[in-house]
Amino acid sequence: MLPLFLILLLSLFVFYSIRVMLKRDHDLHALAFLTLYIYTVFAQIGYVYFPELSQLYGVYYGQTLFYKYWTFMFLSFLFTFLLYLKINPKGQRKQSYLVKPTSRNYGEYIFYSIVILLYVVLNLYFRQYRGLFEYGGGNSLGGPWFGIGFWMFTLCSLILYTLFRDISNTLRKRIFSFLLFLFCATFFLQVTIAAGTRSSILYFFISIAFFELTPLMKTIKFNKRKIFTFILACSLLFSILSSLRTLRVQGEDIDFSSIANYDSTESRFAFEEFSASILLQDYYLPSHTLFVSMQYNIVDPFEVIKSNLANSLIGIDYPLLTIIIVEKATGITDERGAGWAYHYFVEGYNAIGFLGIFYNALFWNLGMLLWIWLSQSNNIIHNRAILSISALVIMIVMRSQTSAFIQFYWLILLSGSVLLLLANNSSVAFLRKMRPINKRDE
Repeated sequence: MLPLFLILLLSLFVFYSIRVMLKRDHDLHALAFLTLYIYTVFAQIGYVYFPELSQLYGVYYGQTLFYKYWTFMFLSFLFTFLLYLKINPKGQRKQSYLVKPTSRNYGEYIFYSIVILLYVVLNLYFRQYRGLFEYGGGNSLGGPWFGIGFWMFTLCSLILYTLFRDISNTLRKRIFSFLLFLFCATFFLQVTIAAGTRSSILYFFISIAFFELTPLMKTIKFNKRKIFTFILACSLLFSILSSLRTLRVQGEDIDFSSIANYDSTESRFAFEEFSASILLQDYYLPSHTLFVSMQYNIVDPFEVIKSNLANSLIGIDYPLLTIIIVEKATGITDERGAGWAYHYFVEGYNAIGFLGIFYNALFWNLGMLLWIWLSQSNNIIHNRAILSISALVIMIVMRSQTSAFIQFYWLILLSGSVLLLLANNSSVAFLRKMRPINKRDE
């Protein structure tokens, strides 16, 4: 009974925290907190009430360890939220830079040229090396360099959508952007379905939803029809992702026809116990790395520093923290952590043990400050687009380590900002001192 009470207590606190963040229009903070919650609560439920699921992976160490795990997680959420309140006072929002139109339209031509070039090159590579795109390997997206190019392509696709939805653009530009978006979105789905990367499809959907719905509280109040539309779309999306979950383990090439012709009665997951089918999703294993870390006392601040420094860049072959932990627990070495991923709050424990609750609070808030700064301009559409780009990768960061905050900042957010400015024929002027934002002007 006590574990259930503790899980409910954590849930109530997290939902309260998310509500506060949403009321302050900090939707990205709320999404990050929700992701951290999802990636721990199902692990907690499974570990306590369905221990056989954790035993399947060799990471069940008895119920006593659960209380130590829960205490660390709860205090990490608590101190992270308290520090969030401290550095984000109610009603204080600031402007960091100005977005200004340029005198010529060269930027949008450069942007469209980049989009078309990426589309052609990636398409040719995909068709030539179709066999490299499969689920279960460390390079499911055809290799690291294709993966980087595909990230840029995904950014461009998202920006095309924002150009189409921006009513301040000319009708000609909106129509052209929409048609190009359809081509890009189709290719995006081709690649992600072939690779079986359900998460990429989900993140792309969330980023579009973010652009349409943020700030969420205002949309709920004034545009319930849009909320209902996205709920229906979300239901369809999860049906497709459920089909993809089964198809990707059958060892066959997957494409649109595979999804269309999918028969759920053939699924090997169709007859799983309901509890297992709910729990054994991508969110189950990541925070088990904390159970492993506590069981084997994996605390190494120098390893955490080295791993974060190396993985903040690209091209440096240095293991992520999850790889070290999974190898300790299972003896398996895999470049993706044998499919486990990580939980952002586990890093605090790996760095300085139980005092990691303060480490987590500090670095989570610093990372969010760094990201949110890019969405503090004088242009509302630009800010929404930046938040949409941030939403594309924030869930990945929450199931990774601090290096992901840094790497995605310069690789995705800064690149996305430049592409967005080009697409809108804009430039920026940084303010020497941040200006307060009047909420009536938003």
